[in-house]
Order: sequence, then structure tokens, then C-alpha cells
Amino acid sequence: MLLRLFPSVEAPSKVRRELSSFANRIDQRSLADVRTVISELVALIVANGARKPIELALCLEDSRLEGSLCDDGTGVRAISRRDSSSLVVRIVDALVDEWGANGEGKRIWFRMSVQTV
Repeated sequence: MLLRLFPSVEAPSKVRRELSSFANRIDQRSLADVRTVISELVALIVANGARKPIELALCLEDSRLEGSLCDDGTGVRAISRRDSSSLVVRIVDALVDEWGANGEGKRIWFRMSVQTV
């Protein structure tokens, strides 16, 4: 799945709706976790000044979901600091298997296990 989102206050809810396409592929609990992770990351990117569309890529293979979000703001750099007091960091840490930011400060990636249906 590839998606481009305009960085606005509506972007997190829009991406949550767009993820309904996974409803027939993963169970409801996993879908809720995926929606939470992605909407939190999108909200962080928007809050940190993205001006160009946010690019979201997701790939589901067996019971493994891999995703990445790219932006032009400082959201990726903010998340890469991994401030343990950040609610977003704690939420994402709890729900994914691994995640991080690339060295250029433009992409957040994550991998998580999901239950397929």
C-alpha cells in the first residue's frame, strides 16, 4: 500500500480510515495496533512542521507488516532522538517489534507482527 497524505490536523484520522483496506487481511486487534502506530507517527510528523505530502508505504507479508513514513519536516529527527518521556515513543515502542529513523532524518521505518485472518 502506498499513500500520500497532506500534512494537516486531519491527516491522522484520514490515515486511520485508509487502513480499513487491511480489515480483510489482519485481525481487528492487529488492525487497531497498526492504526494507532501510524496515526501517532503521522500526528508527530504534522506537529513537527511537515509542509509537503507525507508518504506512507506498507507491506504485509505473512504475519509481518513493514512500513515507512517519509516527510520534509523535523518529525523524523524528533522521533530519532527517542526521548523516553515522549508518549509517541512509548506507544510505538509498545506496539512494534522494531523501528527507527534513517540517518538522513527523512524516514521513519517500523516492523511489527500481526495476526492474519
